[in-house]
Amino acid sequence: MKVERYFNRFHLVNALNPAGLVYYPVASGEQIRLGYAVGFSSGYALEITTIQGVAVAGIAATANTAAEAVADGTVTVGVIPFLPQHRFVVPVEATDLITLAQVGEIYDLQSANTLDEGDAITLGYGFRVEAIDVSTEAVAANTYGFAIGHFEYIAAS
Repeated sequence: MKVERYFNRFHLVNALNPAGLVYYPVASGEQIRLGYAVGFSSGYALEITTIQGVAVAGIAATANTAAEAVADGTVTVGVIPFLPQHRFVVPVEATDLITLAQVGEIYDLQSANTLDEGDAITLGYGFRVEAIDVSTEAVAANTYGFAIGHFEYIAAS
């Protein structure tokens, strides 16, 4: 599946009703960037680099600087929750070019804004790959291509 535009972050593919955003208070001194994964620490939002074993909120739909977050809860971040109807395009950061054989797999993050296709998930939250973009334009924008999919939760059996 070829993507129209490439971003260095999670980018929502489908339309989102603004009423679907959930707002959380941001931790003191924390920068939150648009399209980055957000979780919690002591009840306050911050960027996270894994979705395994942490309290997750979703993907940031609003942003703030660290300077704006002068104290816990001074600013809030709007978050797109991890729901199956929310489809994203995300750059693959590690470990090599994503392939069709990886469609259907579920992976963890590499950074707050990228996927690690070498880190398969068997329990908890993960990003299920539904399609890939490894076109010439995609690889020019990001060496390992882009994954298209959604977040889902795998419960213990």
